[in-house]
Amino acid sequence: MEPASRTVTQVSRPVLRTVLHEALESHQGGEVVVKSASISGRIFIVGQKVAWAVLNGPGVQNFSSVLIHRQLVTRDDVEQVMSECRKSGGNFCEVLVSWGLVPRETLRDLLREHMAGHVQALLAVPDAQALFVPQPRTYSSQLTFALEELVHPVEQHPTHPPVEREVMANVKQTLEETLKIEGAFAACLVDAKSGMCLGSQGGTAAFNIETAAAANTEVVRAKMKAMSVIGIKDKIEDILITLGEQYHIIRPLSTRDGLFFYLALNRANANLAMARFKLADIEKSLAL
Repeated sequence: MEPASRTVTQVSRPVLRTVLHEALESHQGGEVVVKSASISGRIFIVGQKVAWAVLNGPGVQNFSSVLIHRQLVTRDDVEQVMSECRKSGGNFCEVLVSWGLVPRETLRDLLREHMAGHVQALLAVPDAQALFVPQPRTYSSQLTFALEELVHPVEQHPTHPPVEREVMANVKQTLEETLKIEGAFAACLVDAKSGMCLGSQGGTAAFNIETAAAANTEVVRAKMKAMSVIGIKDKIEDILITLGEQYHIIRPLSTRDGLFFYLALNRANANLAMARFKLADIEKSLAL
């Protein structure tokens, strides 16, 4: 079944749409990783345009199957083209065109329709979370698309700025404030269900805050499970991890279940008590 024909409510998720816009503004390019409880996907960005979109989930049809269904190519054609791509490193769509199997304009229209279905399906998922991973990549095809070619525009009230940009700006500002805490060198806001960062600041070449936050999501889950087993009916104020040279503070938001701050500090120049106090105070300025 084509994703475009799925019965979904076309409501755009602020975080996903905003992350997608930020990715398209990046000159470096990369991919937007999307996860939810039901489906997941990736949207690849090259030259500030969408180069490819992949949707993983039940009933999803890949592009080669679309071409076969339209009787534009046979399965044998697809296998030969794929074999050529593996040998030469060529692009699947460009090989189809160069071999005269599908006219370029026909292929472009079908590819746009196919990717639009995938992107819109991801945008419509109620619990989707997104993360942009900058990664320069070569792409040997000119078949790329502006976001406006793939998704419906979001209607905004003329007197109100886009709500999602306000939210992301507030998250960024809040995280910048956490880095002003003495000893702090990395911070992020994390979704405990998916392990994905909604925003991050700082970090070093040896310490990726987003990777650390995703890994420590299991710490939060394990503590919640332990409290349930023991029968403790209370909320976690924060979790402290003490290392030889660092402190890591995990602070679940009191105002939003399922989200937590993750703050890393250099132990040598950090005041742990003051850091906990300031992090609690900074939370009050976060608006989601």
